[in-house]
Amino acid sequence: MKVNILLKIVDGLLIGLYVALMFMPAFQKIWFSTALVLVAIMLLLASAFFVQDSKLWLGSLLMLSGVFGVYKQFYGFNLFNVYPVYIFIFGLASLIVFVIFRQNIHLKVFVICSLEVLLLGIYKFAYVNLWEFVFLQVALVLFVLTNMAKRANINTRSN
Repeated sequence: MKVNILLKIVDGLLIGLYVALMFMPAFQKIWFSTALVLVAIMLLLASAFFVQDSKLWLGSLLMLSGVFGVYKQFYGFNLFNVYPVYIFIFGLASLIVFVIFRQNIHLKVFVICSLEVLLLGIYKFAYVNLWEFVFLQVALVLFVLTNMAKRANINTRSN
């Protein structure tokens, strides 16, 4: 059996599972997170069969977001308290791709997201005031932009 046919069968089964789960009252509050997890399963399977980094990144991002959405709904957190976790999820998806495919850009994205979450955390827990937070944010953005400009200049030079 070809891999494409197998993936189409699995996709159909996952869609059927989603429709069946939506008839259950317990899953109606987490309908979006459930959809994210099921789409992530489709993408992760395709990534495993075809060895594609883009599907792995998107599948990891959707899986982590869906699982955290269920966790957030279960414990009753509001978005104002947990939004740094969603930023960190971008970094974690990039870290997963870096670990498997060894693409350095994904390690850089993970570090940038981690630094941003760290800055948001120290501001949220009132270790710094607003002006110090803005200064640190501007410093981080300037560091990232100068690094990107330097890399773009290196990559566009002709030998």
